[in-house]
Amino acid sequence: MTPGDRSGVDPRPAQLSRYRLLVPLAAGLGYYLSARLGVAASAMSEGISIFWLPNGILLAALLMAPRRTWPLYMLAAVLAEIAADLPTFTLAQALGFAAVNVFECTLAAMLLQRFARPFVLDRLRHVVLFGVFALVVAAGLAALLGALIYSQTVATATSFWTFWMIWWLGDGLGVLLVTPLLLSWLQGSGEPTERRHLEAMALFVSTLLLTIWVFTHAPDSTDIPRRPFLLVPLSLWAAVRFGVRGAASIGLLVAAIGIAASLHGMGPLVVATPEHTSLLLQEFLAVQALSSLVLAALLQEVRTTHGALNRLNRELEARVEARTRELQQAIQHLEELASTDPLTGASNRRHFLEVARTEISRARRQGSPLSVVMLDIDFFKAINDRFGHEIGDKVLAGLAATVHTSLRGGDIFARLGGEEFILMLPGQGIDEAYQLAERLRVRVASMEVPDCPAGITISAGVAGLQDAGDEIGTLLRRADQALYEAKHRGRNRTCIAETGLGPTVADA
Repeated sequence: MTPGDRSGVDPRPAQLSRYRLLVPLAAGLGYYLSARLGVAASAMSEGISIFWLPNGILLAALLMAPRRTWPLYMLAAVLAEIAADLPTFTLAQALGFAAVNVFECTLAAMLLQRFARPFVLDRLRHVVLFGVFALVVAAGLAALLGALIYSQTVATATSFWTFWMIWWLGDGLGVLLVTPLLLSWLQGSGEPTERRHLEAMALFVSTLLLTIWVFTHAPDSTDIPRRPFLLVPLSLWAAVRFGVRGAASIGLLVAAIGIAASLHGMGPLVVATPEHTSLLLQEFLAVQALSSLVLAALLQEVRTTHGALNRLNRELEARVEARTRELQQAIQHLEELASTDPLTGASNRRHFLEVARTEISRARRQGSPLSVVMLDIDFFKAINDRFGHEIGDKVLAGLAATVHTSLRGGDIFARLGGEEFILMLPGQGIDEAYQLAERLRVRVASMEVPDCPAGITISAGVAGLQDAGDEIGTLLRRADQALYEAKHRGRNRTCIAETGLGPTVADA
């Protein structure tokens, strides 16, 4: 037990409070470091950054944090902005820039949460809304305010709309490069989870080397043309194979190298003036990053839809299989009901006659023996009259259970009606059938039926196939004649149907 447990004080609220403070502080630190990097990455004397990463960090934090904690993130961003800007700008300018950036991120977060909740960048619709609200609406409005601050506080020959365009593209590029990357790592990803470490390393190394090769040459170089579009296949590779996370990572890598090279006057996008260089570089990086992000989201949505359809198909197949199995079981049950006597479990007369014809036909073709044994319970009417039909049903069920335990797999046992039963024994001659009938007669005589004090006996008649013209009707008539002979001779006997040697009788 911890001290907090012994004192009865739950330590979790304090831990949660520290966590709520640490996360905004971490966001503020990231904002400050990226702001310092953005100030350093300025191609113009006025200090406008080519890409402004802090807004991407703040927007990601606001999208993931509860709204009640937003003021903490805003305060941390304002303080970080002032700390990063003061060496270059006045306090009034720093406060103005901080207010503009906080306004931009808050507006973008509110719009995204209003029209795309929960906001995830693996859906094409959310990527489109991200582009409209964060990159166009919020960044465009903030650029108007930022350009107004520049035009009013900085002595420069650069036009207002040039300031606005560079600010807009810089903010939009920073958000485009950072926010998807942070969200894809912090929110988790619905992207493919296969381990592709070697492929990821190959993509990173290829992008690093090719980007350095494209951007690290003098603008007037006459060697092999090095064009930024050569990097597009790498962005597509990242989007197709690694989703939003891969596309955002490769976009940030290309932007870092391209901006660093352009600041040193190298690369294919360096032109006569710094502002035109900034615009060309911003446009290229924005188009490349946004197109790969859209492709990654589209492919992920296709994968998600395909996965959902596969799951649905599997569920439907499982349901169809289950219903088919249930239908087969129902059909089998109906067949059993249609072919089985419900009291004894023996086949009924109709089913027996169908199967018997098939067995007789097979026996004739193969020249194999086949016999039948007809059984009848002695004095069954007296049992019903004396003890009731319920006891009579128990006698029938007990007889059937005794017969079932004596059958082979291919034998057929049926109830012809009332207390009369029939056994068909494919592959057995008269002697084997007679021995089986005798065993059954003895076992039944020793059988005890609950609530029935009277002894139970049976009489049996045995008949077999004699010539090719025998049919089931012929067999049943001969077996019935043998059964009648057994009853005539005193019951509890087995008789064999007449042959050339006359009837055979076995006494109890």
